[in-house]
Amino acid sequence: MHALTPFLAIAIFCRLVPAAAQHNQASPLTPSMGMRNLLSIRLDDPVVLVPGKVLLRWELASSRRGGYANVERSSFREGPYEVLGVIRQDSVMARFTDEQPLKGRNYYRLNWILEDGSRFLSNTVLANLAGDMTCKFYPNPVDNVLIIRSEQALDLVLSDANGKIRLSLKLQPGLQTVDVSNLDKGLYIITLTQLESGRILTEKLMKN
Repeated sequence: MHALTPFLAIAIFCRLVPAAAQHNQASPLTPSMGMRNLLSIRLDDPVVLVPGKVLLRWELASSRRGGYANVERSSFREGPYEVLGVIRQDSVMARFTDEQPLKGRNYYRLNWILEDGSRFLSNTVLANLAGDMTCKFYPNPVDNVLIIRSEQALDLVLSDANGKIRLSLKLQPGLQTVDVSNLDKGLYIITLTQLESGRILTEKLMKN
């Protein structure tokens, strides 16, 4: 069995649906028995390809080819992970499209298995996809007090028409009231992010 060069690496380029903010989750996973952790991930800027789908792309940073790359997904960073597809790794670059991603958080990683039995586990990347929100806000238009109901804790961001953040709050589950009496009249963008599921709601809000 040939020894693998220590500089062997693999890179994943993920282009994700921008309905959810994507963040670099690049801390390495602990390799399991018989699995080497010599892989790295670089995230590209998110690009809309098809709404509701996630495109994964990766490139081998090595002259060695062969084996199979298992594309794995979980709703939790620590797992458990399910295998979405098995891609023959005959070329430098490869891709895979998740046709039915989970609502909320999607953690992806690669498990590259060579013919000699060697395994290489990549870092993880995260895609947040907006789903059905278990929260709502009213009234809209609003005068002085905005009411928000949610089953989960929320991050609230209120931006004006120029994109300037005018209000940023963390809200607890249940019914919450937000004082907006100091805001000028006009159009605002309200963004509600559920902290547990990662789901995002973005709507227009009119201030009287």
